[in-house]
Amino acid sequence: MTTNAALCALDHDAEHEKQAAHPLVVCTWHQRRIRRAVTETPARYAALATRLVPTGSSSVGRTSGSRDVGISINPLVVQLRTDIRNTVSTWARIAVEERGMTTPDNTIPAICDFLVKQLDWYLAQPWTRQFANDMTENWQHSGSLIEGNPVRTFEVADCPEPGCGGKLYARLRPKDSLLPHDITCAESPVDDDGQPLHYWTADRWRTLGRHIRKAAV
Repeated sequence: MTTNAALCALDHDAEHEKQAAHPLVVCTWHQRRIRRAVTETPARYAALATRLVPTGSSSVGRTSGSRDVGISINPLVVQLRTDIRNTVSTWARIAVEERGMTTPDNTIPAICDFLVKQLDWYLAQPWTRQFANDMTENWQHSGSLIEGNPVRTFEVADCPEPGCGGKLYARLRPKDSLLPHDITCAESPVDDDGQPLHYWTADRWRTLGRHIRKAAV
């Protein structure tokens, strides 16, 4: 049993350590996050079914010795759906056995509904950290596979081109490195092909940096 002075059993940034919400062993922020992960898992599990066949893929060709044309299946999606089912089923079984409860129906929505109803019990156990990691890791992974590789855009600086006055925006893809994919001015004029003229790719960032510093003087 935890005390009121106990810190959350899960990881926090050094300056954001939080107290556990007694009698739970996690803080309220993590409690909400884990609840969201479990609650959203059925919808994400269903959405993953629509990602089994990669976009733009129709077949993998003929199997050796056969005239049949196979369908290309994304193995990452298949594995994650298997992991989700195994994970939620295993954790539900622990509560059923330790608390003498009725086993939920063998469907992802029913199992996750069971987990949500027992969540306070899960989050007060000495093994809560493993439970939380299992729930949130599958939830996060499913989101990346469902959404693909979305682009994040953020403002960088004022455009250094003379007389422009626009803002530069960098595009960053989650699966890329921490460096932006490219940087473009929101007010950039375009060439005859409709391509922005105030545009910098990775190999031109040093030049852009010098322009920005010069314009700021």
